[in-house]
Amino acid sequence: MREILGSTLTLIRLTLRAVPLLATIEFVSVMGMAVAAPLLAYGLGLTANGLATGGAWRAGLIWLGGGLGATLVARIASSAVQATMEDQLEGHLDRELLDLTSGIPGIAHHERPDIADRLAHIREESRELKYGATALGSFLSVLAGSATIMVLLVTIHPVLLTLVILAGVRIWVAGRTGRNLQRIQRATAAHHRKIQLLTDLAGSPRHGLEIRAYGLRSVLLDEFERLHRNRDVPRWTAFRRDVWRDLLMTMVFTTGYGCAIAFVLWQTRLGNLNAGDVAMVVLLIPQLDRTASGLATSTRQMARMLDTVANLRWLRRYAEEHSWSSGRTPAPTHLRDGIRLRNVSFGYPGSTGQAVTDLDLFLPAGSTVAIIGDNGAGKSTLAKLLLRLYDPTGGTVEVDGIDLHQLDPRSWHERTSAGFQDFVKYEFTAQETIGIGDLARMDDLESLEAAARRGGATDVVAELPAGLATQLGRRFAGGVDLSGGQWQRLALARAFMRPHPLLLTLDEPTAALDPEAEYALFERFAAASSRTTRRNGGITVLVSHRFSTVRMADLIVVMEAGRIIEVGTHDQLLDSGGLYHELFNLQAKAYM
Repeated sequence: MREILGSTLTLIRLTLRAVPLLATIEFVSVMGMAVAAPLLAYGLGLTANGLATGGAWRAGLIWLGGGLGATLVARIASSAVQATMEDQLEGHLDRELLDLTSGIPGIAHHERPDIADRLAHIREESRELKYGATALGSFLSVLAGSATIMVLLVTIHPVLLTLVILAGVRIWVAGRTGRNLQRIQRATAAHHRKIQLLTDLAGSPRHGLEIRAYGLRSVLLDEFERLHRNRDVPRWTAFRRDVWRDLLMTMVFTTGYGCAIAFVLWQTRLGNLNAGDVAMVVLLIPQLDRTASGLATSTRQMARMLDTVANLRWLRRYAEEHSWSSGRTPAPTHLRDGIRLRNVSFGYPGSTGQAVTDLDLFLPAGSTVAIIGDNGAGKSTLAKLLLRLYDPTGGTVEVDGIDLHQLDPRSWHERTSAGFQDFVKYEFTAQETIGIGDLARMDDLESLEAAARRGGATDVVAELPAGLATQLGRRFAGGVDLSGGQWQRLALARAFMRPHPLLLTLDEPTAALDPEAEYALFERFAAASSRTTRRNGGITVLVSHRFSTVRMADLIVVMEAGRIIEVGTHDQLLDSGGLYHELFNLQAKAYM
């Protein structure tokens, strides 16, 4: 009950904060219409009774006229604001969801299936929240209408309160079925997420070649059917059960309606009720039926809304709990000592093992550091720990002696830059694709050209029809598609938009390039690192599997099975005769 009340208050606050004036007009309008309907029946009853007995029938006409006028004004007002209100509320919700999901400094939540399922459920249901104000207004209006009808029926005869009780049971059943449906939707969220992934896969030009080359059409269709069965069968079963329950309650209420009419007619024959009372009952009971039906529907809608709001509240709490708000110290503008890892271990969420274990490493200020090792050795994990995309599950990362936990995460991220092997192909203009590496300098053409030069993307930009203004990606009119290597050079340029980061991490940034191109790029990396060193003591970290490239690094870190097994310069590691010596000679022979 506490959760329901909290979600209801959240929905009201959310609506009033997003569209205060329009929501107020909508609430007042729908409640006005709800109350006006039974009052019209009351006015008609007064008029009928007055005409039958020769009494004051004019008061009834006043009630009728007032009710009709209020209904007309309220209907016009509601129609005028509803569409605009829903669109503005949807925009507000989209912004909040984007802010919450992208505002979490770390990325661990992207890699936990349980959280991914819940986020998918929130995204699936969030569109319904645009109707939150309408549903809430409808719910409140039918409550007000029900209360008005109940008062009028009880004033005629207390026995008629039985109909109100039956209506209440019907509403309770509707609320329960609504909550059951939400529970089933949560339970099938993983299947829904997989359907979306397969839909994106089937429609993506990037995957179209392999789908056709390997004849995956039938496999995808079979998987679609299996996932739809696993998702839809439980939902359809719940829906059919809800329909039967609703039909049963409708039959019970209809029986009660017939009994109420018979009872009123019997009481009229005994002289206990008059013609106006009969007219009111005949008009009010169908209204009560419609109101109960509307309230049952509204209750189901509200149950779904409140469940979605509960998920939104959970997301807010999760974002707050994982905001790393304990880190308040601004990141330094210069590195004087360097970055030190002390007994650092990390295991991915949901995994029983450790990706890296007991890492002890010192990266001196101003150095260029290469991290090498086989796939799965922990190289990328180490790079992400340095960037604080993850927090260690054990040990500490220190920046000039300050625990990285104590630094403001956004401040640290602003002092770092990175290029990744699995880079994003932003289908923006070329200027935007590069410029988002440093939003404050996106419109600085000199900075864009310098970043393109350092990333080896000058020729790529020069070949584009409109240069930096060229739209990238074939999904847009006039868009230009690029090769994998060209996309990667733009991603590298993006990483170089921040000219003097404290930490520049390049995780297999040249996988789509040939060794000669990579070597030339790394020479530029080294030159850029040298300039950064002189300016602020920044560190460049290069993750690579090509030994011919990393030999220029000041420090080479060799990893195996999540541990650091060798550290030194190229010459030192060759002289030691260890794993680096062995792997370097093996790779050198491959190029002979």
